[in-house]
Amino acid sequence: MKKSKQEILKMSKKELLDYKWSDDLREKTYCLDCSYCSYCLDCSDCSRCFRCFRCFRCSYCSYCSDCSDCSDCSGCSYCSHCSCCSYCFGCRDVKGLKYVICNVEVGKEEYERKMKEISNS
Repeated sequence: MKKSKQEILKMSKKELLDYKWSDDLREKTYCLDCSYCSYCLDCSDCSRCFRCFRCFRCSYCSYCSDCSDCSDCSGCSYCSHCSCCSYCFGCRDVKGLKYVICNVEVGKEEYERKMKEISNS
């Protein structure tokens, strides 16, 4: 059951951070063996992910789709074994990069243009 306003205001920083990942606040649909994930769909064996879709064995990822074995990534799609990445598509074994397509850094504008192009096809 969700905590009341009064209960939240009495909580310490540690309690708030722990509660952030509690069963009271997470909603996962059709996920299997995931832990402490929020608003994910069709994921399995993931932990502490947020708004991911069809991911497998990922951790601390957000807004990712169709990724596997990734950690601390955001906005990535169809990636595998990546970590600390943002806005990657079709990458493997990439670490700490932004705006990457098939392991090639392309820059923000080119990345956004290509993503729009492939989403329209």
